Amino acid sequence: MTEPLFVPTEAGARDVRRRARRRRRRQVALAAAAVAAIAVSGSLLALPGVGSGADRLSVVPASPSPRAAASHAPQASPSGRPSAPPQGQPQAKHDGGAPATSATFFNGPAPQDSPTPTAPARRHSAPSPITRTTVAFTSQCDATNDLAGWCQVYSGPASARRKHPVTLSTELCRLPVAGDGQITFADTREVLLEVDTNTGTPAWRAGQGVKNRQHEHTVTVRGGTCLRWAATWDTIGADGFYAPPGDYFIGYGIDSPQTSSVTSGDALRLTD
Repeated sequence: MTEPLFVPTEAGARDVRRRARRRRRRQVALAAAAVAAIAVSGSLLALPGVGSGADRLSVVPASPSPRAAASHAPQASPSGRPSAPPQGQPQAKHDGGAPATSATFFNGPAPQDSPTPTAPARRHSAPSPITRTTVAFTSQCDATNDLAGWCQVYSGPASARRKHPVTLSTELCRLPVAGDGQITFADTREVLLEVDTNTGTPAWRAGQGVKNRQHEHTVTVRGGTCLRWAATWDTIGADGFYAPPGDYFIGYGIDSPQTSSVTSGDALRLTD
């Protein structure tokens, strides 16, 4: 059997080429669609919570937004340092979230929030110059053993209040029956007058803070009169603090080559 002879025409050739181009365009479009579908399915698989039955997750930013950070930033003081919130003012709470953990929760209060311990005010006792006056003999005192015709007595108060200056005094009297007499002093201070603790330690001494000098001089005292020396104590002790309440003792004596006796035993009660 003889096969029919196919003789292509020009119109048939153009039709064949047109159909071939259509097939290629359709194959290219199908391949592009397949690639896009694969890409979309891969991205969906990469996202958690996408798909049936999966819980949706909300993403919370790890750091606050610039606007929130600016609203919570400490205000700058004129000196350039951030100013702390006023003492006693409650800080604002953030709704919907846990309170921010403060460094002071682990390390305790910040240094600037801790009270600074301060020691009590320490100061030196004020200078206490000694004044001398002559007064009439009114006290009855025993004659000093090594000064015949003389007697010395503490004539100040028996009590005082802390933080209230008190004037202490002592007198050297010439007995009326002894007539006039003379007493010689070794220096310009002339007398010893002090407040001692119960251990015998001086808490205060008359004439402290005043420069005295060695100057021997003699004073005449008429019979029936007394030389009175007085000085003011501000109740500050030798340690620079107000002396604590309690009983103290008065020591007094004459700074004279004629005698070496110093009397102690008169009590001074110090109260608040």
